[in-house]
Amino acid sequence: MKSFLKFLVEPIRYLGSRGFAETVVKFFDRHEWLIYVVAFIVTVFIMFMIYVQPVL
Repeated sequence: MKSFLKFLVEPIRYLGSRGFAETVVKFFDRHEWLIYVVAFIVTVFIMFMIYVQPVL
């Protein structure tokens, strides 16, 4: 169980220690409109997975 939890946490720890989150925040602060584009793409993907993919 401990190794499974470590497997889940390690990628998050790796991204946090490399300054990845700060880089993403700075990028989206400079390009605020891109947040809406990303949110739209994520929404379309979720709707596809819920409604279209089970039919295929």
